[in-house]
Amino acid sequence: MESLRSFLEVRRTGSITAAAESRHMTQPALGKRIAGLERELGVTLFRRGKGRTQAELTPEGAAFSDIAARMLMLYEQAMELREDAGRRFLTAACIRSAHDALMPELLARLRAAHPELCVTVEDHHTAEIFTLLEDRRVDVGITQSAPASGSLTGELLYEEPYRAVFRGDGGAAPEGAADPAELRAEHGIFQAFDGPFETWFDRWWQPYSVKMRVNTTPTAERYFSEPEDWMIVPEAVARSLERRGFVSRPLRSAPPLHRVYLTVRARDRRESLHWFREAALALAAERGDA
Repeated sequence: MESLRSFLEVRRTGSITAAAESRHMTQPALGKRIAGLERELGVTLFRRGKGRTQAELTPEGAAFSDIAARMLMLYEQAMELREDAGRRFLTAACIRSAHDALMPELLARLRAAHPELCVTVEDHHTAEIFTLLEDRRVDVGITQSAPASGSLTGELLYEEPYRAVFRGDGGAAPEGAADPAELRAEHGIFQAFDGPFETWFDRWWQPYSVKMRVNTTPTAERYFSEPEDWMIVPEAVARSLERRGFVSRPLRSAPPLHRVYLTVRARDRRESLHWFREAALALAAERGDA
């Protein structure tokens, strides 16, 4: 392969001298590699000789150029396969709130404990994650409800309270806990996090009476246009919003706790999934004890 690399570098630079400098070799050593390749192929690849400062490709050399590039590419791909033989790959689909509450620290721990594990993280809603798992397009899901399908299994990771969020720049956040009875529907921004939360919400405010219904929190942020605007979100989401200038308050009459699950295919026993599960459960337990 070094002979191919030397040939391609001479072709690129048009000079054995320049190619030798680029390859950190002496000119005679590189010339010997090219000569050996020509003997092996039985053709002359470059016109060179006394008085020539440039190495000009022969017709045979020009024809061999594409072959050499493909051979080198295939060789490098084969080497990548060998290097990747010890790697493990995992795709995790995650609800947005868990990206702040869990995933950064979880991935850092996995990298430290299992450097051979390559994790791809995707952002999806719970219903989408169930479908992706069943279709084998992702390997593990962090969801906000347990799966109903027998082909999937869910394990509770952690629970968190909901909080009311308000604008921080002159918003109408109460001094203490927020009373749902005092939050006016026409200023509410609603996102359905899970079934129990939606049921609780509809007991306080008439369905579709709120100012805005959204499907993601980043969308909701755009519509906090009036001081009285408010939104009720899981604690991890509230903390994330606080870092972006919002304020949050606990609720006097709160919804059921927001529950987050680790969801996988029922018969998937891969070691990399075991690593992910153990790290996720340990981190969630530490957060719960804190």
